[in-house]
Amino acid sequence: MDTELLIGIAQILTGIATLVVAIFLAGQLVLQRRSLAVAHQDAQRELAFSSRNTINSILLARLTSDGLASVVSKGFENMDNLTESSDRLRFTGYMRQCYQAFIMEWILGGEQIDKIEFKERMERMFVPLGGRQYYLQTGREIVKIRSQALTQMFDELYEIHQTSPIAG
Repeated sequence: MDTELLIGIAQILTGIATLVVAIFLAGQLVLQRRSLAVAHQDAQRELAFSSRNTINSILLARLTSDGLASVVSKGFENMDNLTESSDRLRFTGYMRQCYQAFIMEWILGGEQIDKIEFKERMERMFVPLGGRQYYLQTGREIVKIRSQALTQMFDELYEIHQTSPIAG
């Protein structure tokens, strides 16, 4: 057999082998991408579940601690009722934790979050006067830093229950 023919056949076989390896590696990349997508989705679900657990823990603390329940009730009625600095600190700390948990849930939920259900839960923070006072004094800045869409939602809830627009 002619050496040129032999070299040509060897090059063709090498090309075919290279193509087979490239197809195999491309298939592996597709499988890896799918696995990463599933892992990412699982991680997001876990974070959302953890966020919801945090909210439940905050509410449970309020329900099981007479002192905290009393302070939160007084604060929700009107923040001016919190005459002692320790009570004001407990109320604002409670509210800050609620806001952080709800913001985390909003961010993690992304497009999958049920916006109607979320808004209904948020509205409970704006019905009492003290909830609106906290939003205006502190909460709005916490939300504004993280999400413009969430700030709009909270502003709407504030204005519905306060019956006046937010200045500025």
